[in-house]
Amino acid sequence: MLGLQPGNTLAVNGDTVSLELMVSGLGNFGPDSLGAFDISVAYDAAVLSFAGYSLQNLLGNVGLLEAIDASGGDSGGTVNVAEVSLLSAVGLNNLQPGEFVLASLSFNVLNLGVGATTALTIGQDALLADAAGSRLRVTGTGSATISGRTAIPLPGTLLLLLGGLLSWRASHRLTRSCS
Repeated sequence: MLGLQPGNTLAVNGDTVSLELMVSGLGNFGPDSLGAFDISVAYDAAVLSFAGYSLQNLLGNVGLLEAIDASGGDSGGTVNVAEVSLLSAVGLNNLQPGEFVLASLSFNVLNLGVGATTALTIGQDALLADAAGSRLRVTGTGSATISGRTAIPLPGTLLLLLGGLLSWRASHRLTRSCS
């Protein structure tokens, strides 16, 4: 099973939204462990722009040459993340729980109106393989939704808060001087 978390996010234009690409249904520190993945996530490029990704270390550390980052990156509406582990099946079994984060994806919100929504979906061509390279069956994929919320105008909010604080202070002084 593949999914994006959180499933629902509120955002305004200018926000950066981070989503976790999750895998579940694997062996919990035992077979079947994940040895490779190749997954594409589709999004509306008129609403979002891809800001970047980071792979987690549960297939091995890319920097230590325990895994290879084979990601295709962004193609304007679809982002591809892929990784191949160089660790043994025993090493992967000892490293991986039954559910974990494969990658963190970040998107900038460009043009999302208040109350509007946009969906990010995992492609049906998602590929998962075990340590031996045998394909693992993907039983389902989850999507994520980003919904537009009303921006809270910070200067206006601060002025209201300051006005309330000054009124409270003045009434406090008035009460003390009358007693």
